[in-house]
Amino acid sequence: MKMIFTGMLCMLFLLPAISQAEIYKCTIAGKLVFTDQPCDGEKVILGETNSMAAEKTPFEYVPLKQPYNSNKWYYGHVGYKRALRLFEKYDAPIFIYFQADWCKYCRQLEEGLIHTKKGKLALKKAIKVKISPEDSKRDDDFFRSLGGKGYPTLYLQADGVSHPKEIPAYTQQEMLSANSLSDLIKESQEYTAE
Repeated sequence: MKMIFTGMLCMLFLLPAISQAEIYKCTIAGKLVFTDQPCDGEKVILGETNSMAAEKTPFEYVPLKQPYNSNKWYYGHVGYKRALRLFEKYDAPIFIYFQADWCKYCRQLEEGLIHTKKGKLALKKAIKVKISPEDSKRDDDFFRSLGGKGYPTLYLQADGVSHPKEIPAYTQQEMLSANSLSDLIKESQEYTAE
């Protein structure tokens, strides 16, 4: 066994130096041996050494992002942190919905957009976070850090590092439509693909 190991080591380290020499594959005392001494074994023909030119820039592995397709909602500032981690895996914008349980405009937005068939279909392609700032100080601090002042407030974040951008839930007393929401999400997805 030592002979085989020694023979293989010699071949590995001395291969460049002896690549011009002839190598023989022999059986000595019942053991396979590679040697440069002629023997009864067959001659081994070595091919060219595999070599590649060095790359100008080192290769960096970037996993392909999968498309996001879920109706799941995450809740609170903790849910937002989870959404940021999910963004690394999926190619989807983050939709943030700030609301209060007593807010009648929030209920109208939910009934007229978020819980409708078209609204759910549009939101299926976004990682969804629902936050009630009145539930905890950390939720309220997060809401205020984004510049939130009233309910409902909607934000869309195109990637995991940029600041979320506010989208108007109502314009001139007209509610955001499912088609407009879908278009905003598609635009955000195109931004993340670039």
